[in-house]
Amino acid sequence: MDLHQWPIEGRSKMPPVERPLPGPRAKPHLAVPVALDRDGARPLVAQLVEALREAVLSGLLPAGERLPSTRTLAQDLAVSRTVTAEAYTRLEAEGLLAGRSGSGTYVARLNRAARRTGTAPAAPAPAAPDPAQAPPRPAFALRTGETGPVHEGSDGWARAWRATARTAAPTRYQDAAGLPRLRTAIADHLARTRGLVCAPDDIVVTSGTTQSMDLVLRTLLRAGDTVGCEDPGHPVVRSLIRVHGLEAAPVPVDDDGARVDVLAGRAHAPRLMHVTPSHQFPLGVRMSVGRRLDLVMWAREHRSWIVEDDYDSEYRYNGPPLPSLAGLDRERVIYLGTLSKVLTPALRCGYLVAPGGLPRRIAELKDIVDGPLSWPVQHTVLRMLTTGALERRVRRTRLHYARARTVLREALEPVADLVTPTGLEAGLHAVLLLADGLDGARVARRAAELGVEVAPLSAFRHGPSPTEGLVVGYGGLTPDDLAEAAALLVRAIAEHRP
Repeated sequence: MDLHQWPIEGRSKMPPVERPLPGPRAKPHLAVPVALDRDGARPLVAQLVEALREAVLSGLLPAGERLPSTRTLAQDLAVSRTVTAEAYTRLEAEGLLAGRSGSGTYVARLNRAARRTGTAPAAPAPAAPDPAQAPPRPAFALRTGETGPVHEGSDGWARAWRATARTAAPTRYQDAAGLPRLRTAIADHLARTRGLVCAPDDIVVTSGTTQSMDLVLRTLLRAGDTVGCEDPGHPVVRSLIRVHGLEAAPVPVDDDGARVDVLAGRAHAPRLMHVTPSHQFPLGVRMSVGRRLDLVMWAREHRSWIVEDDYDSEYRYNGPPLPSLAGLDRERVIYLGTLSKVLTPALRCGYLVAPGGLPRRIAELKDIVDGPLSWPVQHTVLRMLTTGALERRVRRTRLHYARARTVLREALEPVADLVTPTGLEAGLHAVLLLADGLDGARVARRAAELGVEVAPLSAFRHGPSPTEGLVVGYGGLTPDDLAEAAALLVRAIAEHRP
């Protein structure tokens, strides 16, 4: 049975049954959703191969992941074992899966280029590639989503973990929505910092924005539904849309954010629109108040959902933040928050705020596919929120990232005629729009040769890019390393001067 067909409301919960495990076993269910169209013209095998291939190439099924047996997967999808066995065989031939005698089927280890371009290798990759033939690993990574180290200092990070270690852990399964005290603390935090008034029962604690978005799509949409998404936008959002069998409706972005007029002009309104209004990813523009009101009115008129991804609103350097979309409308907006920028992406802690009975439906689905977030993580975050340590860390790191922003801006002065930085008013990344005649992908390749990893703006587009640029994350390096990396990037840009 498809996950989308599982009844959520009124499901009875059975007590856990403990059984001895004789050894390693495959997961009882596939880690990603698969939607099969049984009434369509395409064979089920082809549909399953495509879904699994996309999950592997996008990274949703990571290298080394053990897959369910063909029998288990066939039962989960309500198809014959012949279908799943044939799908595994084809993907093994493509080099995406690897069967191990007596152990099971695993996701093969692909090179990073294959994952980025979404193309399968022509043959299985060798188990141990020759290091001499591998490209050198860049010395500096100007990636988005990376933060500086979490220091044991006045922010109380280490003290919070020590307090958790001294606290007796619960002896039974916890609520998949999250610890009640943590949800209360998050509600208080949102009221203070974002002006968003919500109740603890409106909140579901997740492992981050990706899981939050995944749960929302699983709960609200069905295969074939349309999802509006910003263009350019986050590649992970595009991957989630594809994996769930949904249709993407790219919406262009201008200086005021996503263009609601383009959204409203579609013959069929998307069931859901994903936006990053506080600091558009990746361009960095802020959605204007008028555009926010237009978007809310569009959602009300078409009874569509808005997913507000507020991924780095803590880091605004110029001017006060604008009201959140969820603060403007609590009926059609689902708010996604994360602590990965304030603390560390390795913590894997985020949350969503949703209206009505939606949080409980999402929590019940989360209980099935994942369960509650780790108790030690929840307890530590709770302590940082309730002691004020989190807000102190925000203030301290905001100064650190503001200095990093200055380092980047000053380093770019030698090529000021070739680049126009945007998005530096907030967040931990910037976009360098390139002058006519410069190719972002070529500059990025040259930067990699010099030891700097940076992504071209075209990697964030749904189609051909009308503008050339580079997306530069500056949050994960020390000021000295950032200055050195920026100097190398400037060299790569200057070498391509028209």
